[in-house]
Amino acid sequence: MRKRIIKFLFLVIVPCVNFFSCAKEIDFEQADDFEISPVIESSLIFFDEPASSFFTSSAEIISIKDSISIEVFNNDFVVDNLIKADFVFEATNSINRTFQIQVDFINDADQQVHSFTLQALSSTDGSDLLSNYIEVFEGDELDALKNTSKLVFTLSLLPGDTINPTTPGRIKLKSKAIFYLNIGDSI
Repeated sequence: MRKRIIKFLFLVIVPCVNFFSCAKEIDFEQADDFEISPVIESSLIFFDEPASSFFTSSAEIISIKDSISIEVFNNDFVVDNLIKADFVFEATNSINRTFQIQVDFINDADQQVHSFTLQALSSTDGSDLLSNYIEVFEGDELDALKNTSKLVFTLSLLPGDTINPTTPGRIKLKSKAIFYLNIGDSI
């Protein structure tokens, strides 16, 4: 008998509670206010060479040049939602010679649309000397970045003591790009 009463109460009371419970109206218009702001990091270059790499059999190598293709801006989604970018460089130099790093941004027509330089200062005592640099892209600079299809890196020796096969030390360069996106109701 007791089981019947409990079963009856359960079958009557539970639906009544659900029927009279409060529920807030759902506002589907909130989806129009949807917005996320992801931050994406990507490695650009890594360079680690001893001083002797800047000397051939008979002469000093004054500059080294390398380039990478940038395909991220072929994507309309990235171009439409990118609001800022930072290029972060860290140079560690233990060579008694200052290096200049030039970064050129080249478009599809092989024209330079942006450029900047940074220096890895010389280390007079052979210890690691750290140099940091950040290039921020907003406004017109961001538009130039969005038109970039290739980055050209030029590492140049500035005047100083001549490098030879026994010159101690090394130069390290690493960099990354940080992309700030804002994805809103345009999706």
